[in-house]
Amino acid sequence: MKKAYIILAHKNLDHLLRMVERLDDGNSHFFIHVDLKTELPCSYAELAKNRRVLLTKRIATSWGGFSLAQATLNAMYDIKATGIHFEAINLLSGQDYPIKSNEEIDNFFKTSKYGVYLDHFTLPNYKRWDTGGTYRYQKYFFGIGKTSLLFSKLMNLLSTYVPVFARKLPAHLTPYCGSQWWTINMYALNYILSFIGEHPDYVEFHKFTFAPDELFFHIILLNAKDPALQLSISKDNLRYIKWAKLDNAHPEVLKPEDMEDLRQSGSLFARKFDGENDEKILDLIDEQILFRSNVQR
Repeated sequence: MKKAYIILAHKNLDHLLRMVERLDDGNSHFFIHVDLKTELPCSYAELAKNRRVLLTKRIATSWGGFSLAQATLNAMYDIKATGIHFEAINLLSGQDYPIKSNEEIDNFFKTSKYGVYLDHFTLPNYKRWDTGGTYRYQKYFFGIGKTSLLFSKLMNLLSTYVPVFARKLPAHLTPYCGSQWWTINMYALNYILSFIGEHPDYVEFHKFTFAPDELFFHIILLNAKDPALQLSISKDNLRYIKWAKLDNAHPEVLKPEDMEDLRQSGSLFARKFDGENDEKILDLIDEQILFRSNVQR
């Protein structure tokens, strides 16, 4: 089956190359974005020679800003431009790794009744944040630099007293949030791009949203009036991610002691890994899951 992988990377590019090698089954296409601030190693040029690898337009990304959503959108437009009908489009980070063989991944998608795998919940969510998390879209966010943070505070103060500056979701949409990482089908991809084309104000709104990569796509899909699309959405995003606390900014780096949980997991991918410092866990996944699955075929 035809699969597409959007991969957003900013470090440890040797890990990225290893991940692509494991996922490259001859039918998969890769749309890779590497942060513009990241220096590319010589080995990266070899990856670009693969005719099923497209290096998407590089932009400088920053934590919490719209740039990660923009990099994802750029890759989605590139996918559509190929004219290929991909049955599954997987958004991964450069620190992910498969924990199922390519054959198992194919079989999963072929037999599943869902086409969209998207971790999501409505806002406010008081179980996750004491404040409910509505600041994620109601407050201005211009970046993490000192000047940007100061400007954000000033605008948020102004919006408290001057209603015209208050931030409200366009088109009377219900706010949703969730994990940045998802899997969608071509139907959902086309719906997202069509929605954006019809609602340019939606994109402008999220340019000043905090971490819009965790809201932008969720809000579009979960507010869809298309019954077929709604019925195709699963809350399981198929990623094994280990959190010490749900309100932490980043998940735990997976270690060899997590191997049993990875073996038992029903997820297709896991994150996050730091192959630069500890490749043992990746070797164990290869030996006990990926290569073992290949041998058993």
